[in-house]
Order: sequence, then C-alpha cells, then structure tokens
Amino acid sequence: MTPASLPLPPRPPRAPGTRAVRPRAAASLVLLRETSDGPAVLMGVRSGGHRFMPNRLVFPGGRVDAADHRVAFATAPPSSLARSFGALATALAAAAIRETFEETGLRLAAPAPPGARLPRGGWAQFAAGGHLPAGDALVPLCRLITPSASPIRFDARFLLAPAERVSGELRGNGELEFLRWIPLAEAETLDLALPQRVVLREVAEWLAADAATRAERVAPLWRETGPNLVRVPPL
Repeated sequence: MTPASLPLPPRPPRAPGTRAVRPRAAASLVLLRETSDGPAVLMGVRSGGHRFMPNRLVFPGGRVDAADHRVAFATAPPSSLARSFGALATALAAAAIRETFEETGLRLAAPAPPGARLPRGGWAQFAAGGHLPAGDALVPLCRLITPSASPIRFDARFLLAPAERVSGELRGNGELEFLRWIPLAEAETLDLALPQRVVLREVAEWLAADAATRAERVAPLWRETGPNLVRVPPL
C-alpha cells in the first residue's frame, strides 16, 4: 500500500524575496508488461546534459507542447482521464504518447479513421503510415508537483498503458538512454529519485486493486506539505 507521505530530500532554501518557479504542465507514460520476473516497467537514464534530473533513471515523458492540444486521436482517451486531470487531460495524453515515441521509438497508436487529418510538424513522424495516438489504452495513475525549492518545476501527470499496445523498435534518442524493462521488485532496490519511487508505488497499488476499484479510482496528487511529499487523498 502506498504511504500517505514521504520525506523530501534536504534542499537549500530559496533566497529571501524570491518566488517559487511556476511548474509547467508535463506528462509521462508508464509502460507496463509481464515478464518471467513479474510486472516490469520501461525506464531509461536521462542525459547528463539535462538541467532537470541529469543521469537519473526516469520514465519517458516531457512537457506539453502547443501541438499536443490540437492532435486528433484514433481512439479517444477514457473519461477517467478527464475525471483525474481535468481540462488538460487530452493534451496531457498526447504529450505522454509523443514524448514516449520520441525518446524510446515505441508508438502507442492505431490506424487513423477514414478522412482523418494527419498532423504535421512535431507529430509528422509519429503519424507516418496513417497512424494517430491510441488514447483508449491509457489509465490515469497519479499527479506530482515538483517541490517549490527546485529551480525547474513540473506539474507532472503519470499515465499507465499496457506494453502490448505499443509497436516499434526500442531505442534511445540521446535524451533518454540505456532503456530497459525493469521488474518492479528490482526497481524498488534501485537508487531512484523520489518522483520515480512514488510512481512505482502507485503502479504496485494499481496492480493490487480489483477491477471495480480501478474503474472508480481517481489519480491521487502528490504535493509538498512542509518537509514531506504528501498524497492527496491519503490511503
């Protein structure tokens, strides 16, 4: 079961008179598959050139782009996404799918409906062959806001999808490398940043839930409260 709060790592306080950086909307996709070692998730190492979490093991994802608000879907995201993530749910779903394709080569897609307009620009490669994102495969997992002391902050939503729904050859793109499927039991033993530990515990909680609980579940929010990262609602 996911604990209601986790201690934040110590950080230097903000300079007097300065405000916390406003968090930017972002989304990550947690791909889940069964292996001989139990359930496993896809993770990779962020390039050392990144300002945010360099050389850390993370899930594929990134911030929401303008085009993510306009792209059409082959299959619409479930209503549970809007129930958990509000008006930005569809754009967040698009961002998570696009970033995963860019960083891993894996495409969560389905054939575009007849007459559908295929996207251009940053989505053009994804749409090659007449494909659009498959939103119906997505499950809202959790939301996490980077603590206020960080100079770079994200309001990140994590979405879950079964690995059998993606296609393509697994490859890094220079931003995310050393990609591999990590069994949950192994992941719990690794030196992970706090957001990744939170997400893994939410995955374990989702796996342990029955179908009725999953259907009614609303993705929890993890946010800074004093010296802790607190889960709302708590378990």
